[in-house]
Parts: sequence; C-alpha cells; structure tokens
Amino acid sequence: MLTNYLTIYLGFFIGIILFFHFTKLKKASKNKNTAIIKLSVIIPARNEEATLPNILHDLENQTNKPHEIICVNDNSQDATSDIIKTHHVKCIDLDSLPKGWKGKPWASQNGAKAASGDVLLFIDADVRLSKYAIESLINEYDNKSPLSIQPYHTVTKQHEYFSLFFNIIQICATAMSVLGIKNKIGFYGPVFMVSKELFDSYGGYEPVKNAVAEDFQLGKYYNKRGIYINLLMGGDQISFTMYKESFKNVLEGWSKNFSSGSSALQWWLLIPIIIYVAYLTALPIELVNAFISSNLNHLALLSVIYALTVIMIYRSARNIGTYPLYVCIFYPFYLLMFHVIFFYSIIGTYIFKTTTWKGRKL
Repeated sequence: MLTNYLTIYLGFFIGIILFFHFTKLKKASKNKNTAIIKLSVIIPARNEEATLPNILHDLENQTNKPHEIICVNDNSQDATSDIIKTHHVKCIDLDSLPKGWKGKPWASQNGAKAASGDVLLFIDADVRLSKYAIESLINEYDNKSPLSIQPYHTVTKQHEYFSLFFNIIQICATAMSVLGIKNKIGFYGPVFMVSKELFDSYGGYEPVKNAVAEDFQLGKYYNKRGIYINLLMGGDQISFTMYKESFKNVLEGWSKNFSSGSSALQWWLLIPIIIYVAYLTALPIELVNAFISSNLNHLALLSVIYALTVIMIYRSARNIGTYPLYVCIFYPFYLLMFHVIFFYSIIGTYIFKTTTWKGRKL
C-alpha cells in the first residue's frame, strides 16, 4: 500500500509537468500578410470513400487556395478512386506495394514525387479543415521549420472515447505539452508540412519506409540531424474523427502502432509516462480499499486527489477533443480499456508480429 501511495503522489505531480500547456494553431490575422508559397497538398487514401469527399470539399473552400491537390489511391477496394476523379485534383493510382514498404509511407512518397510545389502538406483523408486552415498553416510556417498538427478529435460515437488515454499519452510522447521542453520529438501523422527541398534531401519517407509509426520515426530521424518540427494542436482550425466506424477500428488503429511507438520513446519521457499511468491505475484501487476498510482519513485524502485528477484529465481532454466530463469522472473504465488494447498491441507486435489495418496485414 505504501508503494501505491508514493506512486500516486509522485504521479500526480508528474502529470502536472507532463501536461503543462497545449499550444494551438491560431487563425491567421487579417492584418498580417500571409506568405505566398506554392503549396502541394498530398492526401494518401486507402478505402476512404466515406471521408475523402469532406476533406476535398474543405480544400475547395479555403481562403488561401493550394497550388495543387494530389490524392494517392493506395489500392483501395471501395469507391475512393471514383471519388477522386470527380474532383479537380491530381490522382495517382497505386496497385502494388513494393517489398519493404508500408502502405502510407509508400503512398506519401509517391504523392511527394509528383508534387510541383515548394512546400508539401500531407493530410490524412479523415481530417477536416476550417476555411482559414491553409492560411493559418502558411502563416505559422513563416519560420520555415517543418510543421505538424494534431487535429482536434471530434467524437461522434461512444466507442471513440476509448481513444482518450491514447490521445493524451501520444501528445505527451512528443514533449509538446511538457513543461519547459523546446525541442519536440517526432511529429503527428494526420497533418505534416515541410519544404520539398528538405523532404527530398533526406530521402522523403525512405528512411522509415517499413515503420508502422512512420510519423514518429521520421520526426526522430529529423531530430537526430538537428531538425526540430513545430508541433501544435489543431484547435478550432483543424479537426478529425477517429475510428468512428466501430470498436474494431479503435482496437486495430491504436494497436497497429502504439506498442512499437512506445518502445521508441526517449527514456526520460517513457519513465514519467509509466509512473503517470501507474498513478492513474493505483488511485481508484486505493480509493476502493479505503472505502472497504472504512479508513475515513485515507478516504477523504484520496477523494480529494481523485477530484483533482479528474480536473487534470478533463483539462487535457478538452484540449484534445470533445470528451465530456463524465468520461473523465469515470476514467478508470477508459483506462482499463487502454490497458487491454495496449496489451493486445504488445501481443500482436512482439509475439505474432502482425496486425491488420484497412484490410492489409502489417
């Protein structure tokens, strides 16, 4: 019990440090001249017939029009290709996957190869953009450093709430929200903006062609060469839905890259994250023990800590997506599902060495 209490106290203060601030993409000021660049938007798409029309519509209605839009149809089995061809965008159809490449890196690599712009903007098909989003991205890109955005998670189905702790820990894993950390780690896969010159000079996605968590690994590859990526939250400019089809999508989506991604973390981030998760796990257990044993002093103290913990989680959750207060109040249930999915990910990654995503074995 003493060990649990020490973990709770330490984890609580670690949580404050890990999730100190969330910097969001701001709408471009009307009084500020937005840099004029030739922007190539690249959308890798595999079986995205349900989401692709939305992102293409958003791009058509931007206040700052991109130079070109390139959709890469990654051997889709649905109407993705037909949807692309009904819009005024460049279409690249891929019907095979070379040995040693994963699907998304290969699709992104081909899109970049066909691009004629000075700056590349990779966007996932399930992302949604406000009409000022491109203008805001270009405005933020003034410093010429690569830029990556974690979209605001618009939750539409109850099972999507199981993404809560994966999203929270993912933000922490890049050090974006950590107190006093200037150099971020990796980048967020849904939105990534980089100059074509820089992208090509480092081989594009070639260095991480076989990585499942290619975004995090490519960001680390840049970091080791002294290139740090500006990481921001999408705020009210960039959002997405995540795995809304079914719980199976949540299971496959997070298990395909979370255990491998966590193993690539810097030790000075991994250890605090482990303590933080241990504290969130131990707290409700000790609270129930104090209630059962009628230890009123411990019950009162732990109840206060639990209330403060709910506030901490809610603050993080509201910066990340549309997570209601009741999800944070009953966080142990969602944390339990985090443990289950993470364990499933470990089994798939290190024992069976395979997982499935969008009908393709990885």
